[in-house]
Amino acid sequence: MQAIHEAANEIVERLRLARLEVVHLSAELAQAEYDLRLAQARVERGLIKKVGGEKALGLTAEDRARVFTLALDADEEYQARLKGRNALALKLEEAKIEVATLRDRLNVLLAVMRAGERPVGDLAEPDMAL
Repeated sequence: MQAIHEAANEIVERLRLARLEVVHLSAELAQAEYDLRLAQARVERGLIKKVGGEKALGLTAEDRARVFTLALDADEEYQARLKGRNALALKLEEAKIEVATLRDRLNVLLAVMRAGERPVGDLAEPDMAL
């Protein structure tokens, strides 16, 4: 039973670290999204100045939105920030999955402890690859 307690404590610590990773990635993602909005505003503002006014970009809001979309697609800085933001979003989702997996493992170990049974297979030793 001591091995189960040790395994549970190890998972609790790994869960704590994974949750901290989620918090840090969430903060990084928020900053990346802000930086992306700033880059978008710079591109759009630069285009408006270049053509002499927003109305010169198109007659309707939809026309202007299409022009802005093309300008953003062509802007290297915006694309780099978008790629970075998307990579952070992916890392955050992976970290959330890690938290959920560790929580599930802990729940299994706790159920085994409550039942007073010896764990079957690899339940006593958490997979360190996670």
